[in-house]
Amino acid sequence: MDHYKVLGLTRNATKDEVKEAFRKLAMQFHPDKHSHSPNSVKDGATLRFKQVSEAYEVLMDDRKRAHFNLRYSNNNNNNNGRTASGFNSYGYGALLGGTFIIDTSGDTLWKMHNPGKSFEDAVESIEKAKAVKDKM
Repeated sequence: MDHYKVLGLTRNATKDEVKEAFRKLAMQFHPDKHSHSPNSVKDGATLRFKQVSEAYEVLMDDRKRAHFNLRYSNNNNNNNGRTASGFNSYGYGALLGGTFIIDTSGDTLWKMHNPGKSFEDAVESIEKAKAVKDKM
């Protein structure tokens, strides 16, 4: 999910612009505002409110924003961040039929925590380290 698109902002948006966009969208999609709406409208508004809230939380925190910008730009250069399975390559998951599915496979978790290093390379270096330790 591109947090900038969720809030309707450009990548160089200031914190004040982020705050203003959040306030506007939060008022529009707040669940209390849709309490008497049909379930489909209420559910859609609730989901959108959660997305807007997450985008605000990430973009207002300098550290989270920098991490998101780095991660998003790296994944955007590679099939828009999607793997062959359809999951985000950073392991968050996908929205299918209104149900959020999270890919917690070992491969995805490994890639999320160890970018640029394959699992096989890590196992090989551990085995080499054990061999050296055993010789001592």
